[in-house]
Amino acid sequence: MTPLGPSEIEARRRPFVILTIIGIRIAFGFCLSLPLAALVAESGVGLGERGDRALFEGGGYLLIELLRVRGDALVAAVRGLLPLLGVGLLVGSACNVALLIALDVREGLSSFTWVGRAWARLPAQLVVGAGAALVKVLLLLLASIAVGAVPDSSTNPLATTAAQVLSLLPFLVAVGAVGGFEDVAKAALVRHDTQLGEGLREAVGCARRRPLRAPFGWVPYAGLWLLAMAGVSLVTEALDVSRTGAWRVAAIFTLHQLVIALGVVCRAAWFARALRLVATR
Repeated sequence: MTPLGPSEIEARRRPFVILTIIGIRIAFGFCLSLPLAALVAESGVGLGERGDRALFEGGGYLLIELLRVRGDALVAAVRGLLPLLGVGLLVGSACNVALLIALDVREGLSSFTWVGRAWARLPAQLVVGAGAALVKVLLLLLASIAVGAVPDSSTNPLATTAAQVLSLLPFLVAVGAVGGFEDVAKAALVRHDTQLGEGLREAVGCARRRPLRAPFGWVPYAGLWLLAMAGVSLVTEALDVSRTGAWRVAAIFTLHQLVIALGVVCRAAWFARALRLVATR
């Protein structure tokens, strides 16, 4: 299969692939959330005038009480969903590989040639993802230690909070950089169709050439998605589904699905940018 030139790699070239991944994400989201939502609905909390908002009002007292009363059922549901969660993570990784390959090649996707290529690249992609996840967990553990090491000041709690934020910030930046490098490494594996070690060397070379764009090129796309989430949360609060009107529920449901769709679109745009970065030597 013929790779595209760096200037030709654009997310808008593959709208049907993006729409397919959006559908898969939404379907797995329903499969994971519906059992838990059913348990919450059986408690009768949402039948009051305030609806489900009552769970989070007053410091979340009702939510804590729900966890205490329905804790066994919730734990059983979560255990039952663990295999599905594992399958969902595997399918999500496969979707990312397929998206990278679809963005990289010139040919159409009517044949199943690209499926075989995606399957061949999946193990290396999983290794990169697992390694990045371990590094992120380690950084978060170090961040918790650093925050805990900040001395408490009963006379100036604002200064204590500021010191905790400052001690946490470098670790959060490092976690973001690891995530960006992870995606660049995955893009290098697909772009150069190489083994794990060579792909990581390509990613390191890209990070040296582009010390800001490689680890933090995802920031504009993540910022757009976060702004959309914030806007939807404000609209959700304004619509107030506890009031009468089925259109309110339908509108919020649609907005939530659009946020998921926007997240996939933003990820596709970042993947296209990562492919352009590793394609330009």
